[in-house]
Amino acid sequence: MRTLSLAIAATALSLASVVAASAVELKPLKANSVDLGSYRGSVYYTAEKDGYRVVATLAAQNGHSDQPQVVRLVTTLNADQTVQLSVPGSIGADGRDATIAFSRRGDVVEVASAE
Repeated sequence: MRTLSLAIAATALSLASVVAASAVELKPLKANSVDLGSYRGSVYYTAEKDGYRVVATLAAQNGHSDQPQVVRLVTTLNADQTVQLSVPGSIGADGRDATIAFSRRGDVVEVASAE
């Protein structure tokens, strides 16, 4: 089972782990660290008039490039919507993609492993 870790630094952040069957609630305007193995970055959301705007930015964690590959997802979630983000697995490891899901249930936005 893969584990997805979400960390929020001590100044304005706290630490939580997401396993395949669980989810972690995001708080508005609070950046959370996301670790998908070969990609790491942050995610946050803001409440907008047309829904909750989720922004996830991840960079490839490989030492073979001076310019890391960066992936950004920007989406607006309305009530009871989910969006998934997949990144490729590492070459030489198990090679499987890592996928997380951002879901809005009422006024709550959650992130969980989608595997």
